[in-house]
Amino acid sequence: MPDDVRRIFEEAREVSAVSPRSAAALLRLALQVLINDLEPGNGTLDVKIGRLVARGLSQEVARAMDVVRVIGNNAVHPGLIEMGGDVTPVPAMFTLLNLIVEQVIVRKAEVDRLFDSLPGGSREAIARRDGTVSSPES
Repeated sequence: MPDDVRRIFEEAREVSAVSPRSAAALLRLALQVLINDLEPGNGTLDVKIGRLVARGLSQEVARAMDVVRVIGNNAVHPGLIEMGGDVTPVPAMFTLLNLIVEQVIVRKAEVDRLFDSLPGGSREAIARRDGTVSSPES
């Protein structure tokens, strides 16, 4: 988890028992910081998630992002989040944020590391196949 996201995540953990609403809002903020790193520039969080989907983000991860986004948004608007009873959505939000980081950062870094360990000629052939590098014949 990126340090800036982790700090917000830990703050949410510290306040979650006392104020689930605050924790939900902080987890939404952590998601926004993460998405701003993945998709810099203008646009709402919803729009940026859409851009990530267009670039190949899985529907599962996008849905996890939307759950954290919507519950976090609702946490800061009166009457839009029900925090009473034995079950609140906040513990699931922590789980989902961890899942998101696992999918978009940890797995990507591991695949990139393994791909980079391939011989140079193999990486070049793959790049030509995928059209990311022009071949010498062209």
